[in-house]
Amino acid sequence: MGDAVRDATLLMGVHGVLTRHPWLTPPEGASASGPPEDTSDSGSDVAEDASEAEDVDVFGLAVNRAEAYGWSSTLLGAGMELGGSRWGHNDAGEDWTQDGRVREIGWLQVDVSSCLNRQRLPVLPVATVLGDVLRQVGDVRVTGIHTVAPVHLAPDPAAALLYAAHWYELADPGAARDITVTVSGRDAGLPGRGGRVRDEALACAYGRMTVEPESTAVNLPGLSRSPTGKVQTEGMRRALAFRCRVPVWSLDAAAWTTEVFVEALRATGTAESVLITVSC
Repeated sequence: MGDAVRDATLLMGVHGVLTRHPWLTPPEGASASGPPEDTSDSGSDVAEDASEAEDVDVFGLAVNRAEAYGWSSTLLGAGMELGGSRWGHNDAGEDWTQDGRVREIGWLQVDVSSCLNRQRLPVLPVATVLGDVLRQVGDVRVTGIHTVAPVHLAPDPAAALLYAAHWYELADPGAARDITVTVSGRDAGLPGRGGRVRDEALACAYGRMTVEPESTAVNLPGLSRSPTGKVQTEGMRRALAFRCRVPVWSLDAAAWTTEVFVEALRATGTAESVLITVSC
């Protein structure tokens, strides 16, 4: 297999609507691309406020948050290695256009550690970092996520997914939501494994999720038009789609759904990176 298929990249994009906190919004009259040229005292104050607002980005905040959790670090040099590191940072970005439309409000690309020590792929940790970052910047309505997942690196999760499913036992029974899950990959045999993937997903959800086949032509209103990851997904084609019902809709639930399908794909023979989308 080629390097593009077997690499260790995990990329997650969160889609939805983010309304920036008013104290982090560039003041009226300030340029979105930089401070105004007015050199008067009042203009300097506006420029300083605008600069502070524009300095906020997903990459810097994600580095900060991941290090706080002990999941990753950008510190370099002898003796600076982080014990138990889950990933190395690659890149991150955001689209915080304030127009009320669904956009990719944050994405993070990482290299998964080669020594997971039976830890699952860090799908939920990456989602947690992104969620923390986005909530620090504004009010967030999540509508979907997409994840490029290196399934070939995923270990057998053993009982971990059972514990994950138990988390949702406390969900409000009236909060259940229908969502759409799609899987794209390069494996020509993937479309023929849909029934087995569905059965494995049901088993991995331990009764907390329903899974039914869906047309691969289904629309995904919860995702923006051009998700990040064109290089990582080159050559992939949408192969499977499912209509699922989950106990509650949240970023955590979307990450859990992704993990369920990572394991369903691993258990049914997928051994390469895939693109999994979850849309409400």
